Amino acid sequence: MLDYLRAECYKMLHRSYLWMALLITGGLELVLVLLWAWINCELPNNMTVSAGFSMVLYLLSLGYYATAITSDIAFSDQYKYNTLKNEVAYGIPRARIYLGKLFAGVLLSIGACALLLGWYALLCALMLPGDGAALETLKVLGFALLCAFPVWVGAQALYLLCFFSIRGNTAATIVSVCIIALFGQMLTFLSLLVSMPAPGLADALLAVKGLLLTSPLENLTDAIGDWSRVAWAWAVGAGWCVGTTALGLWCFHRREIS
Repeated sequence: MLDYLRAECYKMLHRSYLWMALLITGGLELVLVLLWAWINCELPNNMTVSAGFSMVLYLLSLGYYATAITSDIAFSDQYKYNTLKNEVAYGIPRARIYLGKLFAGVLLSIGACALLLGWYALLCALMLPGDGAALETLKVLGFALLCAFPVWVGAQALYLLCFFSIRGNTAATIVSVCIIALFGQMLTFLSLLVSMPAPGLADALLAVKGLLLTSPLENLTDAIGDWSRVAWAWAVGAGWCVGTTALGLWCFHRREIS
């Protein structure tokens, strides 16, 4: 498994797609911080280092969709180029193929996240005025990331399930994004519809919504320091990761690769 994982990481790091995505995202971060620095010229100390750090809290939901990019890089159109067929024909166990790509995608996501957050923090520290609250803001951000990490990994496992199960990375990405972005809104809407005639059913629908990947990050700024939110996020993320991985392995073992 380690040799396969090293090979997958080597391939990912040599794909221009990865570096283009990092360059574009890093450039957008630079433009954003430059904009805040320009605003400070007009309104002094309007945007401080701690305020810049705290903005990350409102962007955590983007992680659900950023993992689509890292999953796409890890899977890399295997059906389109028949590379998956070659790996199976070579005799590599299917479980190793599936788990290797999942682990490689997660490692890539962690590395990319650390790189982009580090670059953003450096830009804020260099271009925005300090206010003495940066350390406390970093602690808050660390707590938020502790909640976000497990559900991001759960989203990554969902994307990989769809990539292995659906031919075409674009179609697989659309299905995954719809599950992540729309399912919770549908349940909320249905619960409102039935709240008057069937309040018990509405409560059941909201309970199901609480098991979705997006739920632990909803209103997270109001739950900073609440460690039960962390436990909830890890339980939801682990449930989705284990469940989608088990389903993906089962489907992949049954799939005829042609």
